Amino acid sequence: MQFIDTHSHVLAYCDDGAPNWEISLEMLRDAENDGIAELVCTPHILSRGELENETELWSLYKELLKLAENAQIAIKIHMGSELYVYPELKIEKRISTLAQNGKYFLAEFPMALIPEFVPQLFFDLLMEGKTPVIAHPERNGGFIENPKKAYEFVERGSLLQLTAGSLLGIFGRTIQTVAEQLIDANLVHIIATDAHNLSSRPLRLKEAFLYVQEKWGDERARALCYENPKKLIQGQQINIGEPVSINFSNKKSLTGKIKSLFLR
Repeated sequence: MQFIDTHSHVLAYCDDGAPNWEISLEMLRDAENDGIAELVCTPHILSRGELENETELWSLYKELLKLAENAQIAIKIHMGSELYVYPELKIEKRISTLAQNGKYFLAEFPMALIPEFVPQLFFDLLMEGKTPVIAHPERNGGFIENPKKAYEFVERGSLLQLTAGSLLGIFGRTIQTVAEQLIDANLVHIIATDAHNLSSRPLRLKEAFLYVQEKWGDERARALCYENPKKLIQGQQINIGEPVSINFSNKKSLTGKIKSLFLR
């Protein structure tokens, strides 16, 4: 079984991911051994200035392609970005959309909350034909405290991208439970690695695929780890059926748990 990863920080010298090309190549070899056939480089873009300065990121991407080819790594590598949301966000630069498909962009919120301006921003961008893919909602305090928000965003046209490690418990039991409940409610469209390194957050999807396969079946696992990510890269329509509005049953002391998660 092959997988496609649409969220990785494998590009060196640009964010808190791979610190150098040696680690980038080791991460790619790890991914290849895990069965990942394609991936998207999604360096953090934290401001308008960083987005405007995309030329440097393109140079780094081309260098990675050359190094991977010389190392005989067969993974197909695409370019994109992880856009930290701000009120004036525009999806105009080439790196704004994943694999330059012109449709899907990866959006990151502050980890503790959902900014008040985001629903209107996403509505405006959806009207322009740009579809938000919300990164790691299961780790966001706003979604954990108010799970109906996840349903509302999906109902309005956004997609949700879950982090593989969340399902495997690397961020703790609370986040693992949230991740499972989002899948139960048909609110997850893609599972990605959000890989940053070789150890705690590696470029691997197989274990998460097997976890989903065991709990929700082979069809769901293939959709989340290969078929939907493929459509995402190609700019094709993604639909996993009707979402379900949910209320978490584990909200006792959640506020304290959330605060502790973001202070780690």
